[in-house]
Amino acid sequence: MSEQEGTKRKAAYRFSIPVDIDMLKEVMFACPHDAPYGQTSSRWQEVGEHMRALLGPELSAGGCRKRHDDLMAAFKKETVKSMRASGTEEEYLEREQLLQDLSDMIESANDKRKSIQEEKDKKADRRESDGHLIREAALAGLKRKATAQDSLDESEDDDRSPSKKKESRGTTPLKEAVSAVVDFAAIMEASHKLMREDQEMQKEAHVLALRKLELDEQRFLLDKAEREARFAAEQVERQTQFEFMQGTVELLRALAQKM
Repeated sequence: MSEQEGTKRKAAYRFSIPVDIDMLKEVMFACPHDAPYGQTSSRWQEVGEHMRALLGPELSAGGCRKRHDDLMAAFKKETVKSMRASGTEEEYLEREQLLQDLSDMIESANDKRKSIQEEKDKKADRRESDGHLIREAALAGLKRKATAQDSLDESEDDDRSPSKKKESRGTTPLKEAVSAVVDFAAIMEASHKLMREDQEMQKEAHVLALRKLELDEQRFLLDKAEREARFAAEQVERQTQFEFMQGTVELLRALAQKM
C-alpha cells in the first residue's frame, strides 16, 4: 500500500460514552429495527445524518450501526463495562439504561413480527386442512355410493329372471359413469368454493397489510417530525451553552487583565 493510499483511509471514529448516549437516543427515535420492509437502511442513514449534524462529518451511518451492534452484543454478554471509554459514572449509567430500553424495544418488535408470521402460517394450515377434509369427504361419498349401488344391484339380481339380470348388468356401467360424473362435479364445486374463499381471505389480508403499511408510514412521519424538532432544540441548546461558556471565558480573561 502506498503512502498516498494510507493517508486517504479514514481513521475509525473513537466513540465516547456521551457520543454513545446521543447515538442510542437517535436509534430509539428512528427505530430501524422496526422499520417496514426495505426501509431499514434509510432509517440508519437518518441516524447517521443527525449524528453528523451534532458531532461532525467523521461519523457515518455504517459506523453508528456497527457501534450499536457492538454495544448491544456487549450488553447481552454483560461485558459492556469493558467498552466504558471516557465519561462520568452518571453517563455510564444512562448508557446502560438506554441499552436496556433499546433491547426491550427490539425484543418487542421481534415478538410482533413472529406473531404476524404465526398467524399467516395458521391461516395457511387451515386452508390446507379444509381442502384435505373436502377431498376426504368426497372420496368417502364415492365409496358409500359405490357400495350402496353394488348392494342394490345384487338385491335386484336375486329377484329378477335370468334375461332381466343380463339386461341389468348391461346398464350398470352406465349408471356408474353417470354417478361418477355427478360426484366429480360435486368435488369440483367444493374445490372452487374453497378457492373462492381462499381468494377472499388473501384479498382481506392484502387490504389489512396495506392499511398497516399506511399507518406505519404515518407513524414514521410523525416520529420524524418529532425527532427533527428535538434535534433543532438540542442544537439551539448546545449553541447557547457554547456562547455562555465563551462569554464566561472572555469575562474571566478581562478580569485577569485588570488584576
